Amino acid sequence: MKKVFPFLLLILLTACTSAEKEMDIIQQVERDLETIFTLNDPSKTSSNPNDYINAHLDDFENIISNKQITLDHFLKKLKKSEENSLEEYIMAAACVEILGEKNPVNEWSTGKEWY
Repeated sequence: MKKVFPFLLLILLTACTSAEKEMDIIQQVERDLETIFTLNDPSKTSSNPNDYINAHLDDFENIISNKQITLDHFLKKLKKSEENSLEEYIMAAACVEILGEKNPVNEWSTGKEWY
């Protein structure tokens, strides 16, 4: 039993560290997403959602750099969302970028339509 305890403790600590790291990434993704659709700048006068992304390419790149975590998080959010706003569009656009050729939807005009 004494030999098993340190091993189990190591597994528990590793799992907690991984979960904490994933939560930190999700929180950063959420901050970047919010930055894209809430900051006041010239893109706010546009009705084209891609203008918001283009005005904040660094934030968008940060979002898509965390591929699987971002994809899983955004798919859950899109499933739960009752909105079909700029936020949903940006989430769908990020999912499209992450999926690349594996993206199953060729034509869409809103985030919920993509989902």
